Amino acid sequence: MKVWSLRHPAVDRQGRCIGQTTIETINPVAQSVQVVAANAPFVPDRLFSSDLPRCARLAEALAAHWKIELELTPALREMHFGDWENRTYDEIDANDGLRWRAWCNNWRYSTPPGGESVDELVNRVSSWLKSRRPTSSDLMVTHAGVVRVLRVLSGESWDTVIVAQCPFLGWSEHRILT
Repeated sequence: MKVWSLRHPAVDRQGRCIGQTTIETINPVAQSVQVVAANAPFVPDRLFSSDLPRCARLAEALAAHWKIELELTPALREMHFGDWENRTYDEIDANDGLRWRAWCNNWRYSTPPGGESVDELVNRVSSWLKSRRPTSSDLMVTHAGVVRVLRVLSGESWDTVIVAQCPFLGWSEHRILT
């Protein structure tokens, strides 16, 4: 299965752990639509998007721009970091340093307190792909974590994808192994 993803517009995390936390984008939506449309390898037939505002607002504007169908879904959200959401990394290290360092040293198999593991993220995205079956003419507006999951489902290793760039407003093509 070939699918396309687009990462949301740039945000200013200000040193905070941002997974499913609501955060504003830096640039106006209209400006992001212009950038996305100018760099589009094609005009999608349908849009699927994370329901978090940093994705959903862009997706709604793109759907209106291209006059296409849009489906918002929590399945395409970023990984949930539980108790660490919206806290600065320095604060997490100072107040929850043992668990934070343990997670950093074993992020692939550990779970943030009250959050989601990488395997849970993979299962969420995989289940959504199986149920919705996006095509090569569709586009998913989503987050870096989901883009990385799509790369892993396309056969890349976690060691490769965790260091790979996921540029804001960047289009990515994925060939999901089924």
